[in-house]
Amino acid sequence: MSTSVLAEESVSTAPATAKPYLLGGLASLSVGAAAIHFAVIFEHFSEYTLYGVFFLVISWAQAIWAAVVLWRPSRLWLWLGVLGNAAIVVVYFATRLTGLPFGPDKGHTEAFGALDLVSVIFEVALVAGCAALLWRPSLLDRPVRRRTGFAGFASLAAFPAAVIAVSTAVMTPAWAGPEGPAGMASTMTRLSSAAAPGAQTGMGDMGTTDGLPDMKMYGSTAPATAAQVVAAANLIKATDASLVRYQNVQAAFKAGYTYILRTNGEEHLLYNGPNPAYAGLNPQHPSSLVYAIDVPHHAPILLGAMYIENGNANGPQIGGGLTRWHTHLTVCENGKPTIAAFDVQLRGTCNPSTWRDQYTSQMLHVWVVPYSGGPFSDDLSLAATNAAARAALAEAHGGLAP
Repeated sequence: MSTSVLAEESVSTAPATAKPYLLGGLASLSVGAAAIHFAVIFEHFSEYTLYGVFFLVISWAQAIWAAVVLWRPSRLWLWLGVLGNAAIVVVYFATRLTGLPFGPDKGHTEAFGALDLVSVIFEVALVAGCAALLWRPSLLDRPVRRRTGFAGFASLAAFPAAVIAVSTAVMTPAWAGPEGPAGMASTMTRLSSAAAPGAQTGMGDMGTTDGLPDMKMYGSTAPATAAQVVAAANLIKATDASLVRYQNVQAAFKAGYTYILRTNGEEHLLYNGPNPAYAGLNPQHPSSLVYAIDVPHHAPILLGAMYIENGNANGPQIGGGLTRWHTHLTVCENGKPTIAAFDVQLRGTCNPSTWRDQYTSQMLHVWVVPYSGGPFSDDLSLAATNAAARAALAEAHGGLAP
């Protein structure tokens, strides 16, 4: 005779705790900050390589930290979250309040914007959250009401979804502020706003000499894309920051800008040293500095920079149709190589009987004061120079020309 016994099996369910909510919240804050930093990496690389590397490192660090804190949280990892994000916050406020002690923006502050403020809010909240768990680890084990099904999923996803929504919204051009495309483009608008109505956009129609155009333009004339507008604005910003050290012309001489060319009230100081970094499009080391020199009772006024390519190389048209490069025709006059239409004599000698007209290396002007035709204008007329000098003086005197 067999006996069937029905055994009752009891299943114990662990109580729901705050752990997944707290760690999920910290991870989402870190991912949100990482996403914002990823979005501006290329912008900062175009500004200064070290800035780009910094953003690349912190972006990946914040993304990896989020994954590890969900997978295997520990006190050490929480401490890394506190120290790493606190360091980022310190650097952020330094850039906004005092300026960094190195780089093209050395000593210059940046404006606050929605994009960067949201990022730093995430980081401050992350530091506070990690510190709270380090102080009271028991918070992770605090019981919460157990929810199942859709309600359970919604409760876990609510905070990460809010972080994603805020991060996405603030990356739009309208809200991003100085770090976004609209903010970077406004730099160009500000610098070109003083251009007189109807002012010429350049001097590409200067005329001809010996049957050749006195000036040639290079690159596409197509309207700039949004990315090209950002790149062009970054170039203006980086150039402006770099030129601060050369406001005094004596500082330019000491730095090696000793090859002087003068025309129409302007003085071009070309770098005259052995360092190859001064050739090409390098905002840290502009090829040439341009000063207005005929301002009564005033020292030379720095108007902008000119970048000069190596040999026959084509200049990078990073701003699309905004950043077209140009060359000038060089002829032989009175035994000296001379820039046609400007009568500017270059170094060296030439034999008129054997000379063949040629063009200079490609060059690009970047004006850091309001300039006729915009911040990349190739207008070197006396009228443009005088207008730029007046605009620079007006800015220096709070908008009122002396």
